Amino acid sequence: MGGCLSRSSFTVNKSNAEYYGSRSQPIVFSVLDTEVVLRETEIGTYLLYKDIDTEKIYLSVMAPNHKIRHHRIMEIEKLFYLEKQPYPYLDSIILYHRKHKLRGVKLTQRAHLSARVVKAFTTKVTENNGNYLAPPSAYLNVSWHGSTESLITSSSAAS
Repeated sequence: MGGCLSRSSFTVNKSNAEYYGSRSQPIVFSVLDTEVVLRETEIGTYLLYKDIDTEKIYLSVMAPNHKIRHHRIMEIEKLFYLEKQPYPYLDSIILYHRKHKLRGVKLTQRAHLSARVVKAFTTKVTENNGNYLAPPSAYLNVSWHGSTESLITSSSAAS
């Protein structure tokens, strides 16, 4: 009997963040694009994001009758508030509302962001802020000259 540990006497000192992985951070997205993503999803599908225009954090949820609700999350003194209820971190909001309804809807699954949706959003943002990156072939005029086949681009040919 003496060398065995019972299950109840064994304690692991890990925080919830270590146990469940790293804490969630909201993605940068827009309200309009969130509505497009959630439009064809099931009730309870959600997306946690920081609005690119206002820099406010939102939890958007597909509700009954194809309505999308945008719940603002405020961060005050290292606590997150959703409908005046404090939470220690963003994951706790998601975990709590998977078990308890948020205005009549339980969170079921995070919305899937396809590569196409992410690329379209990124392209839209970069075009609007002047950082649009065209494909390399669009801005490089490449030609080969001489027997050593040195690469001369339009930017180096002008000098």
